[in-house]
Amino acid sequence: MSAQILVSLGEELGAPIHALLHNSGLSQTHLNNPETVVEAQSELAVIRNLLGALPPIEGLGLTAGQRYQLSAYGIWGFAIASSPTPRKAIELARNYQELTFVFAGFTIATRGDKTCIIFDDSDVPEDVRLFCLEREMAAAAVIMRELLGSDFQPDRVCFRHPRPSYAERYHDSFGGPVEFNAEYNALEFPNSLLDIPRTVGNENTANLLAKQCGELLASRSARRGLSGKVRELLLRQRPMEMDMEAVASSLHMTSRTLRRKLDAEGSSFRQLSDEIRLTLAEELLRSTPLSIEQIAERLSYADASSFSQAFKRMTGNTPGAFRKTHQRR
Repeated sequence: MSAQILVSLGEELGAPIHALLHNSGLSQTHLNNPETVVEAQSELAVIRNLLGALPPIEGLGLTAGQRYQLSAYGIWGFAIASSPTPRKAIELARNYQELTFVFAGFTIATRGDKTCIIFDDSDVPEDVRLFCLEREMAAAAVIMRELLGSDFQPDRVCFRHPRPSYAERYHDSFGGPVEFNAEYNALEFPNSLLDIPRTVGNENTANLLAKQCGELLASRSARRGLSGKVRELLLRQRPMEMDMEAVASSLHMTSRTLRRKLDAEGSSFRQLSDEIRLTLAEELLRSTPLSIEQIAERLSYADASSFSQAFKRMTGNTPGAFRKTHQRR
């Protein structure tokens, strides 16, 4: 959903989708599939493409962040929305934040009669740091308004970076006083707001959804293991070298060991190579005049028929139909 939001924003502002997805390992089919898991590096590529494909736009991260409603976060968002109090909601949000798009991870701290949601952007790559911080803090303000009402305003909003020329955009986004050159990045509000009962909350539902968040987090942690390494290797290799023996050798193990470890993660070499082939196939169909036969050869399929059958199995369309609809003009 986060990748969809970024791509949709870019398209609205005039950037073509192929530029927004360039070198991200993602395709339109991935964006349309609710089960697609977007790795951090892929989302960073989309962000860099968004920034590079558009003229400089002041406060673009703030604009993006305002589009992240709770419904955009899947099970994480539903768990927060079901929480009986804001305190339960932000604790759950903190515990399972790895299920979100957040790069500037956040902690919760109490300072006297104030609660601070503190965002640490020190590990975010410098070229996208400001965008990510603006997006994530603006999105947090959106969530707080969903929890506490549309008139919620933080008592204070702090940013470590210097005051930008478009500082008024920050005031428009957050409502409360905004401080720059601060010691940390944070949203600050009264502790008393945390224990106000929410009429739409349900503790049993929230607990059930929190359990499902834990299960999903465990599943995704496994995916970041060997499966993630195999995916990265396949993306770096030429398609014709997409064979299990070569990848296993690069990882200093036998193909049998690779197969067994991927199976333990709920994945397989075929599944991963199909994902990469699909991404490359859609890009070649969209942007080159290569024939179906030539694309099949480049992607190491036995013949055009095998390629067409695999493409239709994964997308529901034939390569020819996809090209007719999506080829760049």
